[in-house]
Amino acid sequence: MEYRKLGNLDVSVIGLGTLRTFDVTDNDEVAVRRQIVDNCLDSDVNLIDTAAWYGHAEQVLGEITEDRRDRFYIATKVRTEGKDAGEAQIARSFELLQTDYIDLFQVHNMIDWQTHLPTLERIKGEGKIGMLGVSAMVPDAYPTIMDLMRDGRVDTVQIPYNVLNRNVEDELLPLAEELGTGVLVMEPLQKGRYVLDLKQQPDLTPLRDYGINSWAQALLAWVISDRRVSSAIPTTSRPERVRENAHAAEAAMLPQEFRDYIRSEAERCL
Repeated sequence: MEYRKLGNLDVSVIGLGTLRTFDVTDNDEVAVRRQIVDNCLDSDVNLIDTAAWYGHAEQVLGEITEDRRDRFYIATKVRTEGKDAGEAQIARSFELLQTDYIDLFQVHNMIDWQTHLPTLERIKGEGKIGMLGVSAMVPDAYPTIMDLMRDGRVDTVQIPYNVLNRNVEDELLPLAEELGTGVLVMEPLQKGRYVLDLKQQPDLTPLRDYGINSWAQALLAWVISDRRVSSAIPTTSRPERVRENAHAAEAAMLPQEFRDYIRSEAERCL
């Protein structure tokens, strides 16, 4: 596993997201998520991203990492309107995650960031938060995010970036590189659609020498071979996928010609 800087942390280039997949309550389903986290440890994945907005995800993650909290960096997010509601949601995240310290706290999709960022700055000043960040789904938010980056108010940004969604390449990623801002990539597989919705099978033959044996690995390798990316955080509900995804880190130095090949195969097959 390769590790890169996310602010002041050394994080695995392949992390784990929890959107939808950790929103479970059934004991058997929670046990599967425990196996997912076990496989993260076995694969040297040390970053897990969650959010208050993800249903039961924070609670499930808190339960299954309680006895090994020091093995992971945990990132979560606040998403609500208003100061009081924001403070309550932030406090609830600490409670559900069963921790008194959160490595990265983000403002989710820039929702009421003007209110929540000062709250998070205050809590960071109290030593309860390691870093601050923001996430955004749409390019319309990027100018504001870049202003926050220039002002030094955020340590990280979380954005969608994948083989067919490259909106961050022109301005945001170059600025992140210039400022040393950490970059978390959501939707590297476009919620799994780029693997499940293929019209024909991509040809992986030219990629085998880089240890790429599945299309998901190719898509992840495409993302993390951009050195400006700190970590990609795919989600999964299948424990075996953790090892497969983590294996993509072996191709983190994929040359540009093979990145171009993956992109052309994506355009051909999707």
